[in-house]
Amino acid sequence: RRARASSRQNHHTNRKEEEDKDMNKLNAGQKKGVQEFVAVTRTTNTNAIKYLKKFAWNLQAAVTDFLEHPPKSTASSSSGGGAFSESTLETFFQKYQSEETKKETATDKKEIDAEGIMRFFDDLGINPESDLVTLVLANKMNAQEMGKFTHEEFTSGMRQLQCDSMVKLKKKIPAMRQELVDSYAFKAVYEYAFRFSKEENQKALNLDTACAMWELLLKDKWSLLDKWCDFLNREHKKAISGDTWNQILDFSRAYNSSLFGYDAEGKDAAWPVLIDEFVEEQLEKLKEGMK
Repeated sequence: RRARASSRQNHHTNRKEEEDKDMNKLNAGQKKGVQEFVAVTRTTNTNAIKYLKKFAWNLQAAVTDFLEHPPKSTASSSSGGGAFSESTLETFFQKYQSEETKKETATDKKEIDAEGIMRFFDDLGINPESDLVTLVLANKMNAQEMGKFTHEEFTSGMRQLQCDSMVKLKKKIPAMRQELVDSYAFKAVYEYAFRFSKEENQKALNLDTACAMWELLLKDKWSLLDKWCDFLNREHKKAISGDTWNQILDFSRAYNSSLFGYDAEGKDAAWPVLIDEFVEEQLEKLKEGMK
């Protein structure tokens, strides 16, 4: 027992020395990138350097790739509860599978319907109507529409997470919550929310749905959200395009609580006209309030 403990300690020391050597070869900017990568993914410096080098030190691309394709050692060691099993995963799926599709033999006909999804999240201890982790998980599955997980979506998402049981999946929740805190990982979830929420075969997102999703995603991140949705309901009254949806996240970060300094003719000329009109109205209201 002492020998095994000593061996593990030596292995840990050697790995730490190797990581220190790798870090010493990096410049200040690269070291900062490694630190931010590790803070989000909770992986090793070695893995961080590997992924960052793969994407020419583009932090957002590297983090996204890590979360979508984690190294096998990370997936297996963090899953807990034994080795991942395809047969156990199939049993996991079948627990929530809709009764109507249990007789189907073709996997593309099998699915978890809305009732099964509610049971699934209830067992997971998450409220799907208010907890953003549901979007993170749906994104892992690449689920294409609300109220349904196909067999392919569910099983591919669980393979990525290396979860074949509810016990293992519950252990992944803290890491998925971390994705909502990190700006890079959150952007991926935010952009996915548009695709997930819009009606099938529609390019734009219904305005009521867009505002409801913004409320869920940005209510604690953007103090101007209520004014933005009020403006849209009064003046725009149309569906929201994917470009507008994506740009609103960037805009909310650039102008989180105040619109002062907005320059539609200069540095802010790239924002869409809809945002220009919103800013113009809000600034006019402020001027009138000062009179």
